[in-house]
Amino acid sequence: MRVGLYIPGIDKRFIGGPTKYQINLARALADLNEVELFLLHHRNVDSLNIKAKHIIISERKPILWEVKLRKCNLDIVHFNLIPTTRRIFFPILNCKKVVTIHGDLHWIKEPFVDYNRWNYRIRRLVEPWSNKFMDAIITVSNNLRHRLIQFLKVTESKIRVIYEGVSSEYKPLKKASHIKEKYRIPRPFIFHLSNLSAKKNPQTLFKAFSQLLEKDFDLELVIAGARWSNKLIRSMIEKIDFASNIRILGYVPEQDLICLYNAAELFFFPSLHETFGFPVLEAMACGTSVVTSNAYSIPEIAGDAAILCDPHDYQGFAKAIANILKDEELKERMRMKSLKNAKRFSWEKCAKETTKIYEQLLVGRT
Repeated sequence: MRVGLYIPGIDKRFIGGPTKYQINLARALADLNEVELFLLHHRNVDSLNIKAKHIIISERKPILWEVKLRKCNLDIVHFNLIPTTRRIFFPILNCKKVVTIHGDLHWIKEPFVDYNRWNYRIRRLVEPWSNKFMDAIITVSNNLRHRLIQFLKVTESKIRVIYEGVSSEYKPLKKASHIKEKYRIPRPFIFHLSNLSAKKNPQTLFKAFSQLLEKDFDLELVIAGARWSNKLIRSMIEKIDFASNIRILGYVPEQDLICLYNAAELFFFPSLHETFGFPVLEAMACGTSVVTSNAYSIPEIAGDAAILCDPHDYQGFAKAIANILKDEELKERMRMKSLKNAKRFSWEKCAKETTKIYEQLLVGRT
């Protein structure tokens, strides 16, 4: 079958969860004999090392893109976001249409969400209409699926859950201590990874860490990811007596990231909202103990392998982290649970389940 994967954001410098999904799904689909994969983009993406034989480069402009694609005789076009503005003419495509939905932030009313942002209002208005033209909707967790049924007003049978994966590169390493020398980390450290936003809960992250230092733990908090170097974060850190124990690395290469997971005492992720939670899963695949929040989809993905706390309970987080740091047996049990839980997720499994949906659509089954 001829499948076109629409990938306009796949070559961005800073990779978030949805883009990571597209890159890894494309690679996994390209390895399957069942799929002839086409990458649909507005410029060449050969550098991404995806084995797809066909790249369709077309105008970004509305209608022109859709008209060109109609001539390509594709069986499926797979979007990574519900088309709302630039791709509003997608219904004219003469093939089956599939979308993977990764987020619902624009639908939920939470203190950390600017619910009245203009682009959020547009998405809430257009998405229920757009989804009428989708033949199948894939979502990345059951937790998200339940909300989308309500928000998008679609039948339950139209939305399928397919978990994302974790790459095989994320694994326990025999030696990872060199990463501390590279980034000049002199002490044992707690690791956090995210592209900063309000939902990543920096206030609780810093408060919990401060509690640990007040209990005389000799630690550093190491933070990797984009957007952490800003005035707001600096002002938060300056209010902490132990600001010198906090290190912000910024964006780091993937191999360094794997080493940081491995070298850390544990991974701390107090997020207020996740629809999947790649960092939790990646840390587990490296055999790292995880302390995270019980918000949204995180318990579904973490299973029984992490210690979960209310995302606002910084004292509870600090207590959970302290227990792991003081108890090597607990740390080892969590390590084994982490590795076992991570095995539930793979990109090969994700690609095979996605291909089944394609096949069902093409034979008329839903």
